[in-house]
Amino acid sequence: MTSAATLAALNAGQKAIGGRLRGALLGLAAGAPATLALITVAVIQVVESRGEASGPILLLLLAFATAGVGAWIGAVGVRRAVGGDSARLSSVLRALATGERCQRFGGPYDAGEAGELTRAVDGIIDRVSELRDTLERHRLLSGLSTDVFFRLAPDATFLAVSPSVTRLLGYESQELVGRSCYDFLHPDDLAATRQKHDELLSGGASTLALKFRRKTGGYVSVEFISRLRRDEASGRAYEILAVIRDVSERAEHARELERTRRDAAATGRSRSSFLSNMSHDLRTPLNIIIGLSQIIRDQMFGPVGQRYIDYARDIESSGHDLLDLINDLLDLSKVEAGRWQVEERAVSITRNIDAVFTMVSARGRLAQVALESRLGPELPLVLADERAVRQTLLNVISSALKRVTPSSVITIDGKLVDRQVVVVVEGQSRAVESRDGYVKDPLEGSVGLALASDLMRLHGGRLDLQTTAEQRLVVTLTFPPERSLTGPATPLRLVAEAS
Repeated sequence: MTSAATLAALNAGQKAIGGRLRGALLGLAAGAPATLALITVAVIQVVESRGEASGPILLLLLAFATAGVGAWIGAVGVRRAVGGDSARLSSVLRALATGERCQRFGGPYDAGEAGELTRAVDGIIDRVSELRDTLERHRLLSGLSTDVFFRLAPDATFLAVSPSVTRLLGYESQELVGRSCYDFLHPDDLAATRQKHDELLSGGASTLALKFRRKTGGYVSVEFISRLRRDEASGRAYEILAVIRDVSERAEHARELERTRRDAAATGRSRSSFLSNMSHDLRTPLNIIIGLSQIIRDQMFGPVGQRYIDYARDIESSGHDLLDLINDLLDLSKVEAGRWQVEERAVSITRNIDAVFTMVSARGRLAQVALESRLGPELPLVLADERAVRQTLLNVISSALKRVTPSSVITIDGKLVDRQVVVVVEGQSRAVESRDGYVKDPLEGSVGLALASDLMRLHGGRLDLQTTAEQRLVVTLTFPPERSLTGPATPLRLVAEAS
């Protein structure tokens, strides 16, 4: 900036001197006719006077005086015409050279070289103002930012540090300048930092997680991002630009997530262990309750009243429900813990529907609900865990038995849609219970459906539950295309009828 301003000042001086010379020549040219006339008259008088030279000499002196006056008038006129702009131009150039703020000349500009010079100086003033504003914005942003910006020598010595270092580390910027970056690193990070430093000098950029020492003691976790700058002509590295960002909250959050994950895993193991022990402890008395209720229901040791038979049926039904719930809880914990062992094979949906109908036929008769299959022979086999498929179908149909109205029919339909095997369980839903303004859905929070949904996701499929406007309960099981196999299942007969 100083050399450019100096050159401009020299050019302005040269142009001012040239302007004066041109003014003098113009003055001489203006006085030339009068001068020639005086010289001519002087020569004629010399010839006619025949020896008397006082008159001609006086005329010659007058002619030379006229020429000098004309030249002086021309030079003074030009100097006065450009003298004011030259003085102002000199002050502007001095201000630019010293970094001071200065005002533009503004228009209109004179014609010729002087006008071009003032127009060029106005352009320089505009550019200097833009650069000064940009530098001021950058200085303001670096002061407001929580990130700390560094300029380092190739040997990691601090050359410049942004003011935000005070908020992060407690040091003033000048306290770091001239010191090595390694003086502020945690000892555990020195080896990794030296390796990254060598890679930076050969590569050009690096990112590293470090711990920087605070002025008040202790360390703060930061992310150190750096980039190497080289001289374009020689390729020599001359500085490193770097920024450090406080990631202590992020590191603490990661540690908290890890602790939460470990606690959740421990809780999951404890829950699985509890459910396993509880299921074994409850299954024995439940089997006894169910067995004794069946004895009373079937009057194996003599007749009992009809009321006791009805009670026995209720006890048996409740026992089965409780046993199913315990089994579902145990299986659900296995799926969530990832301990369900999937054994894939070709599975027939129709045969498993037949088996499930046999298992729930007694409940269907008690609920006065008919079970009907509409599966066609075109339904292909699926590649799946047969135990999981049967458990899913059992849970869905058992849940439907709790929801549909008595003397209705639960239908099971199967079809192939875009190479996806789709099984639909549908029935007429009864009105939900309402007590004290609270509406309770029998399927709300159903552990059986939750297990069925997890088992479908285990196969990459999904379970959808909805109730239509006509109070139709619809449960849809969808297996993904990669699960369908060629070879249709065998037709399935009607396996349950309403009693």
